[in-house]
Amino acid sequence: MIVGEIIRFYRERAGLTQSQLGEGICTTTHVSKIERGKTAFSEEIIALFSERLNIDIQEELAYLHQVKKLLRDWHNAIILRREKEIEQLKERLEESTIVHASKYAARYQLLMARYHLFQNELESPYEIISKVEKEYPNMLAFDYNLYLHVKGIYYLASSNSEDHQKAISVLNQIDLKEYGNKEYYFHLGTAYYLIDSKVMSFFYVDKALRHFQETNNYMQANRAEALMLLQLSGDLYSDFHYIVGRYKDLISNCEQYGLEENKGLLLNNLGFEYYNRGFFEEAKTYFEEALSLVDEDSNSYLVRLYNFVDSCMEGKLAKKRVLQRLIKEGANKAKERGITLHITLFKLLKYRVEEDYETYYTFMEEVALPQFYSGKHVPLMKRYGKLLFLHYIGTNKHEKATEVSLYI
Repeated sequence: MIVGEIIRFYRERAGLTQSQLGEGICTTTHVSKIERGKTAFSEEIIALFSERLNIDIQEELAYLHQVKKLLRDWHNAIILRREKEIEQLKERLEESTIVHASKYAARYQLLMARYHLFQNELESPYEIISKVEKEYPNMLAFDYNLYLHVKGIYYLASSNSEDHQKAISVLNQIDLKEYGNKEYYFHLGTAYYLIDSKVMSFFYVDKALRHFQETNNYMQANRAEALMLLQLSGDLYSDFHYIVGRYKDLISNCEQYGLEENKGLLLNNLGFEYYNRGFFEEAKTYFEEALSLVDEDSNSYLVRLYNFVDSCMEGKLAKKRVLQRLIKEGANKAKERGITLHITLFKLLKYRVEEDYETYYTFMEEVALPQFYSGKHVPLMKRYGKLLFLHYIGTNKHEKATEVSLYI
């Protein structure tokens, strides 16, 4: 059957009909049966087909037998986030296009989508997932669960809380007996965290952490511990010195193992710990270092740039012209990438730095808060809802204050 798959793939690639391939060799019916694995065939016929298609059938067979192992190794490399190994295996899989015609074609496509998600590229994964849904309705059990996992990760990459709900729905459908990859616990825990369900988040991230420790996945164990620390974030009654100490330990581990991506995430989160307690100068320092470790064309850059500028403004730690330049940079990048949330956030910063408070509060009420509410961005909704509430209380607009209290 595998030989038939190879013959059919290269025949179609060459633009030949079954009749043209079999001309002078065998009947069209026999070609069809060979391609579908429905009949026996002689080595001589396959050799003639191979010559006509300009392929080495033995090489293709040998490669196809390796495909399953290569795909498994590629998947593991992505899970372990080993960048060099990921690229090497990707190149090996691209050496022969026969992978597209094998029974592992759907798996290859899904892992390619996961590769693009690893690279923080969202357009290609969406196209691949849609293609897999249409072209592979009867996937192998493992591949179907891989599809659910990849789709869940794709939804997680969104800044929209509704997509985070979708991620939970999709990831909860995974059958671990068929899939075997407990890494998905981490993504499920992340999704619960993003919708502010801290108990469920802690439950799944703890399961993920134990799995990562058992499999010596130091990078992901580090990320899981960081997410567990975030469960305490915003709780002003937590032991601040303990939290800061754990962050610094995790950052030290990142430096020891060369985990630059994790280090940036941890620095950003540590910045929040200081920001939430009003230590804006320390927050600015950590946000700035986190910003220096991320690609300027990524969504994470916009998040960290906003955090850095916000902390500078709260602590009055930068000159107005510097802030205006940074806000303009962030606004332009958000527009280029079409990220509505950050277009709105940088507009709020712009009105604020220019001290155009009338526009600032009007925009907050008419655009920003409804957007945060519809997108279920709870922390932003509460923060800006409280600001607008206090503004209306301070200006004796108590009716208005009552209207916006739903955001707090």
